[in-house]
Amino acid sequence: MITEALIGLGSNVGDRLANLSRALEALRGFDDVYLYGVSNVVESEPWGVSEQPPFANAVVRIGTTLRADQLLEILKDIEASLGRQPGPRYGPRVIDLDILLFGDEEWQADDLVIPHPRLAERDFAITPLLELVPDATWPDGSPVVREGAREGRITGSLGSVPGFGDLTPPVGGWVTGGRPEGPGWEEVSSSRFGAHRGASFAAQLLFDAAILEQEGIPFGWDPMPPNEEYSPWSLPRLYKLLVPPAQAARARQLLRDTHAAPIVYERDTPGLGYPSADDAAPEE
Repeated sequence: MITEALIGLGSNVGDRLANLSRALEALRGFDDVYLYGVSNVVESEPWGVSEQPPFANAVVRIGTTLRADQLLEILKDIEASLGRQPGPRYGPRVIDLDILLFGDEEWQADDLVIPHPRLAERDFAITPLLELVPDATWPDGSPVVREGAREGRITGSLGSVPGFGDLTPPVGGWVTGGRPEGPGWEEVSSSRFGAHRGASFAAQLLFDAAILEQEGIPFGWDPMPPNEEYSPWSLPRLYKLLVPPAQAARARQLLRDTHAAPIVYERDTPGLGYPSADDAAPEE
């Protein structure tokens, strides 16, 4: 089973952006870890120990088949490999990697507490987290909000982590349902409109879009959502469902798996006008 997790990254020693990039590259190298998205980098005031350089912070959203404690071991190994040395608590560091949220799980151990015990207080963690996952929730289902995040105040924006721009939300957030700006988005599904097909041509595309949205994969349309255009001339037109390049392989596999799965309609499913198997059986 794949669990989604949110990991905070921070650096204030050396080339901060390069340190974040190296940490993400190392994380991406593990077979049991899948990178889904990376926030833009923010610059923040030091927290805990004020006499030190400002931090560069970001949040990465991953999927993993590992347990949280196994993931923590990987993060600690990455920190060590990038040169992090023991030092004062909240002091300067080449890299810092913290598990902020791990699905809806709660952990309470000497070396691992989830949700991160100070997440709600830290502007440098909450703000990039909500940029990446605007509807993030705590394990009890309540929404994660910025109110109360007054420590580690953000003082600027540093753009995307080098090498991870294709996983980073553009200014204004991901396109979801509109037409993406700029080149590079890849087609994962398409359908052609024709007068003889009526509105049925759009059904599969809209279903595919709903699946992607449910899984948190950003998507866009070319030339537009198929249910938002009416051509009085009934001219044929090809509609394409697009995703960012880094999400394309995952989106295609997700849609293949979904299309291959049998669809079962229950008699009492609200809002569906489809008969159940019993209803569809011929009378004897």
